[in-house]
Amino acid sequence: MARIDPDKIRNVALLGHSHDGKTSLAEAMLYAGGTVDRLGRPDAGNTTFDFEPEEIKRKISIGTAIAHLTWREHKINLLDTPGFQDFTGDVCGALRAAEGALLVVGASTGVIVGTELAWQQLRARNLPTLVVVNKMDKENADYWKTVDAFKEFSPRPVAIQAPIGYEAEFTGVVDLLTRKAYEFDQQGRPKEVPLPSELAAEVESRRSPLVEAAAETDDALLEKYLESGELSDAEITGALAKGVAAGTIVPVLCAAAVKSTGIGTLLDAIVALLPSPKHAAPVEAVNPRTEQAETLTREPAGPLGAIVFKTTADPFVGRISYVKVVSGVLTPSTPLLNAAKDQPERAGTIGFPKGKALEPATEVVAGDIAGISKLQVTATGDTLASRDHPLRLPPIEYPQQTYSAAVSAKNKADEEKVNAALVKLVDEDPTLTLEHEPITKESIVHGMGDIHLDVVLEKMKRKYGVEGSLAVPRVPYQETITSSAKAEKKYKKQSGGAGLYGHCVIDIAPVPRGTGFIWEDKIFGGSIPQNFRPSVERGVRETMEQGVLTGNPLVDIKVRLLDGSTHAVDGKDIAFKLAGAMAMRQAVMEAKPVLLEPIMDVEVLVPERNMGDVISDLNGKRGKIAGMEPSGDHIEKVKAQVPLSSMYRFPIDLRSITQGRGRYTMKFSHYEEVPAHAAQTVIAAYQKAKGGEEEE
Repeated sequence: MARIDPDKIRNVALLGHSHDGKTSLAEAMLYAGGTVDRLGRPDAGNTTFDFEPEEIKRKISIGTAIAHLTWREHKINLLDTPGFQDFTGDVCGALRAAEGALLVVGASTGVIVGTELAWQQLRARNLPTLVVVNKMDKENADYWKTVDAFKEFSPRPVAIQAPIGYEAEFTGVVDLLTRKAYEFDQQGRPKEVPLPSELAAEVESRRSPLVEAAAETDDALLEKYLESGELSDAEITGALAKGVAAGTIVPVLCAAAVKSTGIGTLLDAIVALLPSPKHAAPVEAVNPRTEQAETLTREPAGPLGAIVFKTTADPFVGRISYVKVVSGVLTPSTPLLNAAKDQPERAGTIGFPKGKALEPATEVVAGDIAGISKLQVTATGDTLASRDHPLRLPPIEYPQQTYSAAVSAKNKADEEKVNAALVKLVDEDPTLTLEHEPITKESIVHGMGDIHLDVVLEKMKRKYGVEGSLAVPRVPYQETITSSAKAEKKYKKQSGGAGLYGHCVIDIAPVPRGTGFIWEDKIFGGSIPQNFRPSVERGVRETMEQGVLTGNPLVDIKVRLLDGSTHAVDGKDIAFKLAGAMAMRQAVMEAKPVLLEPIMDVEVLVPERNMGDVISDLNGKRGKIAGMEPSGDHIEKVKAQVPLSSMYRFPIDLRSITQGRGRYTMKFSHYEEVPAHAAQTVIAAYQKAKGGEEEE
């Protein structure tokens, strides 16, 4: 089999709002290219792309799926990404593997929140893009209204096609560049037909913005256009490709995926207008052993460098790492090195992805995409290189997790199994993290949203046979004191034989925030023998760990051991420990204890029109607004400090206020005293729960 020329490869990511037909469009392209012999439908659960049980159940894409087709001697790798924002991590990986994108928009729904968010991701990377107005056969489909809805976008997308008919009457498309009309067979292949006479005038009027956009890509072309008022088809096509590659032109096409209408001309546009990997910008890699930079020009003759942009794991199928070969050639016999971890790897099967299957490959050239089975240490974002030429590619950037939940096993005996399963799922998903909260003793899973974490539990049950449940995390409060106090406690117990005796006097005082626990032995003489004094300290430390108000740890306290007494026979370690704990508890209760809560630094990106509502919501959550600043494209950045206890619900509230357009990040800032009225609510809830446990 002849080696494929990277210039004949197109890697295309499909983005857009959920349910706008990305998967149907990708499936129709596979069908047109002859990769599949039937047209799968997401609602029937039989597509090449949506093969995970969770996807079939929900009828949405949850992870990026990859398949390839051949069209006009070009290999097109399609990366069908999730439209639901909870799974945006997979979109980030797909965009790293693609040199071009299709932004899919519903002809009836038009430009909605998912369209806007996808556009922002594409513009942030300046990724060459085609817009596809899909579902032209549906009720209320309106192509030109949808095109006009992009008027606020920059650069403003420009139509290169016009539809022939609408809704059930949508039968084909007109190429505004050539003025040729096309209808399509059942497989989506185009057939030229006469231009409907009733469209002739509209085609001419709609063609002008296209020619103007093409002319503006080149000064010489613009001068010719201004002088003559016309450009040749070849000049316009070349200028369009140049403008698309530069990110200054975004062409708009139309299609009806379920009828395969418009598919062949869409594939033609992908081949003609989207760039090959060969024309993408060089990549700066680093030799991890010397830290010397090296420029990779995306050629098969270069050193091997492949980025892992997605990982899947299954107890039956095994682990599959999906890679984009940026430079060099990957073969099954290549001695691999994980350059991120500086560890050797051995590939299992190497193949070209086709949904959940891998078609065996003898080599994968620069620019192409492949799946590798059974890699042992490699995770998403790692670089694979040859062992004799180590190279590390820039990592993939993922958004910060914004939703957290406490996870536990439904069956207490399965706690270890749940944690083991979550570790494997975290390895598969870069937007999922797991941590153990030392204060609340909870396992906290962080993800991109409630649906994301629900899917994690479903995968955990399906793949690893254990069931978990999610709950709102407990807030890791702390306790401290605000004044000094002194306490004396004597523990005596006589039960017939040898008894127990321990007696101590301590005083406590607050110390600056962050200092921690300070212990000082101030006894002069032997009122408490030296060997019993550590027992008093252990009792004090246990009380520090357990707290006195809410069961949360005490912090930032200095404790001094001042005096005490012992008994020659009954003095015991346990007695002095209990005396220390009792004295500490009494002293804390007399030293005006208060509750501390974690305060988070929060940054919210929100549309201008929603800023007032978001600020009002943060104020209602006891937040303190620190500032506001414009962030471009009618987006405002709101900075605030907000108690963590109020942030657990914020993702849901923000989504509701902004219809999903708002985004936020947060990080820990400091601990701060809880206002008295809020503290009493927390303390009362703890006492009530504690009382219930004691009754049981």
